[in-house]
Amino acid sequence: MKLNLAIIGSTGFLGRQALEVINKLKDKFNIFALSCEKNIDLLITQAKEYKPRYLQIYDFEAFKIFKKKNYYKNGKVVYGDDGLLEVVAHPEVEGVLFLAAKTKCLKALILAIEKKKKIALASKELIVAFGSPIFQLAKEKKNEIIPIDSELVALQSLLSKYGSNNLKRIFLTASGGYFFAYKKNLDKITAKEALKHPVWKMGKKITIDSATLINKVFEIIEASYFFELPIEKINVLIHPQGIIHGLIENYNGIIYGMLTKPDMKIFLSYALFKMINKEYNLFDNEIKEFPLNLTLIKPNKKVFPALELIKYLEKNTSQPSVLVGADEIAVENFLKGNIKFTDIIKIIKKTLKAHKKILNPSLKELIQVESWARYYANNLIKKMKKERK
Repeated sequence: MKLNLAIIGSTGFLGRQALEVINKLKDKFNIFALSCEKNIDLLITQAKEYKPRYLQIYDFEAFKIFKKKNYYKNGKVVYGDDGLLEVVAHPEVEGVLFLAAKTKCLKALILAIEKKKKIALASKELIVAFGSPIFQLAKEKKNEIIPIDSELVALQSLLSKYGSNNLKRIFLTASGGYFFAYKKNLDKITAKEALKHPVWKMGKKITIDSATLINKVFEIIEASYFFELPIEKINVLIHPQGIIHGLIENYNGIIYGMLTKPDMKIFLSYALFKMINKEYNLFDNEIKEFPLNLTLIKPNKKVFPALELIKYLEKNTSQPSVLVGADEIAVENFLKGNIKFTDIIKIIKKTLKAHKKILNPSLKELIQVESWARYYANNLIKKMKKERK
């Protein structure tokens, strides 16, 4: 029996990688639905190949153009939040890959948990902004959320094999991005430069988050929810080679690590295998030219001021939602050339400081807070632009 799969974000980098993996597992998975925000040209190309029962398009203008240009005879074409909920709720959908960035898929994720679908999740922002109610619901419904991030996959594997009872601390690794050894003025960095990641090929948003190291701040919060750990036990190390994906240290002094090539297909296959509770040898994962010198360096907070933001963040509060909303607006404006690279963290910090923390917030409150953070950050940027004219 094949598992019916819906892929949310099929036209993005991770979506394309996931389809490459599934091409090697055609006897195990059936593509029931494909979804995109607005890349309708690639969506129709994918639809012709996989012939899904559903296509979902998030952007209304893109949806209108698609309907005008294309007649999709193999299934139904749906739009926006309602369309996504229709896909996820469909009784024949058994598994959902959440590969789209940002937080637009929140309602769909909650529905998938309630409907007890098999879930694999790549969106850092969803967990960071809404982790507490998401994992509370998953626990109530006894529904596992499978991580796709390389660091979280590494930690889940290590903790399951070597146990967490004797755990002293864990380490997330970061390549340091394009600017780890950058000697020039960081104020002068362009979007084109910031999008040059030395190790990973990723989408624009996550590449910028990697350059600022805000993605590691996200992952600290993610790991705290996934593995029920206090933030204080989670550390970050710079590892430029991108071979070590996570480390755990026990109180007996032994450190365990996961090492593999920096290839997202490896981690996507991990999630897919967990969905069907089987393992297959799909890739030649041998590191043929194993780096003889693997370096692990404590990050310099002057170079990566994003790490200073950790002191503002607490689990089960509204602060992580502020972080997500402010970062989304700041990165978006940097990519448009409206602000400097160094302004990204400044805007996030100012937004966090302006927010009055809510303890144990409801999901409704977290949604409102994230929206407020986007609004506040946007106003900060408008003010900044006026002052610089």
